[in-house]
Amino acid sequence: SYKCIFLATYRKLAVDVVWEDSSVDEDKMSESLNMSGLHRFPCIEEGDFTVCGSNAVLTYLNIKGRAPTIHPRKARVLATQQYWIQVLTRKFEPLMSDISKNQTEIFKILKVLDINLADKNYIAGEFSLADIHWSAVFKLLEEEGSIVVIDDYKNICRWLGRIKTEIPGYEVMVEKVAA
Repeated sequence: SYKCIFLATYRKLAVDVVWEDSSVDEDKMSESLNMSGLHRFPCIEEGDFTVCGSNAVLTYLNIKGRAPTIHPRKARVLATQQYWIQVLTRKFEPLMSDISKNQTEIFKILKVLDINLADKNYIAGEFSLADIHWSAVFKLLEEEGSIVVIDDYKNICRWLGRIKTEIPGYEVMVEKVAA
């Protein structure tokens, strides 16, 4: 959900964040697509249109509105963006289920990310969805009190500082969600 909130905020799209029971959202999605038994979060609802799932909502928010999308036009940047999103979803996020047990693997991934950021302002070289995805995970870890010590990763720390200023209202939006 943070990914979607961060992208909406970055693109200056007004969204009302409402946390609902899964059965409520599932019923909305099931009704609109004649599907059931599928859990998709987060969801966005606009008029008679409802879509759920972070990839679907991110796609919708990235095209919606007047601000430019953050979809890279250069093949190398787009490929790098997709690579780092896959590293996050397939390698890093599964390790988060038991941080103390998986600390060695987590630190290996963070080291590679830190090296990648050594000569870049953003993960893919320019601000992209990779930055949205990774910043959301770091924020979630921080809020859960499970933050992996990243002080040793100076490039990640520099990047996180930049991200917090890149996304308007980053800190305010997070507090609103947490409330």
